[in-house]
Amino acid sequence: MTNDRRDRINHWKDVVALLVSRDFRGRYQHARIGALWALVSPLLFLTVFYFLFGHVLDLGIENYASFAFIGILVWNWTQSSLMSAVTSMSANPGLVAQPGFPLGTLPVVSVVAAFLNLLIALPLLVILTVIEGVAPTAAYLALPLVVAVQFFFTLALCFVIAALNVALRDVEQILPVLLQLGYYVTPIFYSLSNIPDALQPYFRLNPMVTVITSYRDIVLRGIWPDWASLGMVLFGSLLLLWFGQSYFQRARQSFLEEL
Repeated sequence: MTNDRRDRINHWKDVVALLVSRDFRGRYQHARIGALWALVSPLLFLTVFYFLFGHVLDLGIENYASFAFIGILVWNWTQSSLMSAVTSMSANPGLVAQPGFPLGTLPVVSVVAAFLNLLIALPLLVILTVIEGVAPTAAYLALPLVVAVQFFFTLALCFVIAALNVALRDVEQILPVLLQLGYYVTPIFYSLSNIPDALQPYFRLNPMVTVITSYRDIVLRGIWPDWASLGMVLFGSLLLLWFGQSYFQRARQSFLEEL
């Protein structure tokens, strides 16, 4: 690795660290309970789901509180990243106009900043599983790999929508709708077993199904994830990431004109 390339990578790291810190502090600095909102928000959703689908409309899912909490936390990471990334260019015209600024760090910041919320909530998830009688196992060693797969998948989407929204502002309007629809076609508060067998292959086309199932296999079932399915999602995510970065680099030439 040349010194120039090493310096560029170090510069990217410094910029990402600075912007993530600024984003995280800015998000909670005026809230009375601060970063605890990273726990309160998913817990409110969990309370509603637990009441509706654990008691009123019992789906027959074992350890439902932990089951639903995993789905909520994992989905929220990707959803929050995308909602932040879609306006990362249009909301920062000063950075876009700054010569030499590594614009590619902005989608990365969106993903990393949202990931901090997941990290804050993970200890609570472990406590919840233990309360429900599920102890951590050696399968937890596979968690970093599943996290990495979701990171690459989410980052790839963030590059695409960040660039696309500069030229087509309708993206930031339609994205919340698509995410809302995705919330219901992803097994967050229900299990794939609740879906008719004929429809399950179509649901499995959604990469987030494999990702969330992998988390649940590790945390709830104490087993290793399906490596074949996870590998396919990883391969697809890396391919999409290559495409997303390429598209982003081509589109950035017109960012100033569009903004």
